[in-house]
Amino acid sequence: MKLKNYFISGILVIVPATVSIWVLWKIFVFLESLIGQWIQRAVPQFYVRGLGLISLIALILLLGFFAQNIFGRRIIRYLEKAFVSIPVFNRLYQFVQSILQQIFRKEKQIFQGVALVKIAEGVSTIGFITSKEKILQEIEDEYWTVFVPTVPNPTTGVVLLIHKDRIKILPITVEAGMKIVLSFGIYSLSNATDKNKSDNPKKN
Repeated sequence: MKLKNYFISGILVIVPATVSIWVLWKIFVFLESLIGQWIQRAVPQFYVRGLGLISLIALILLLGFFAQNIFGRRIIRYLEKAFVSIPVFNRLYQFVQSILQQIFRKEKQIFQGVALVKIAEGVSTIGFITSKEKILQEIEDEYWTVFVPTVPNPTTGVVLLIHKDRIKILPITVEAGMKIVLSFGIYSLSNATDKNKSDNPKKN
């Protein structure tokens, strides 16, 4: 029995570590190849692994600095107009741009909370509130926008317009809600609630 427990404990340590290292390595290889392959072809004698990633970071910083001054803003504005005028490409460009603007927007979080969404009688799911504002002014009742992610890929999912009466806001953080979704429910709602209480103790 102890041998079985040791084996399970070892699995719980090595699998997350291995998967994390593999994902980071894949990201590194992808980013390195964006510029690294050009450097390797142009000056192979000076190329070392990692130079492509460093060059990519330097290029991003240079473009960011360039986009912050008046002259650079004008050129960026002209480039954006050119991108938007290209059929098909403009849809993809505007979509990616809007996603990045939401991610890096400081004054507002992407998700406003975690909710228990009533789908049918006796059936509910966990969703993430993206907006509590009315989508259409013509609708008198208040409908909230909720994103329900799918697993194992939480970047895909369904956007629902749900009446606020069918939504129960959960007393947990967005991070805890994501843990519940990504763990297929193994990380229970009660654990997330208890964790949230311990992180925010009441003041006497």
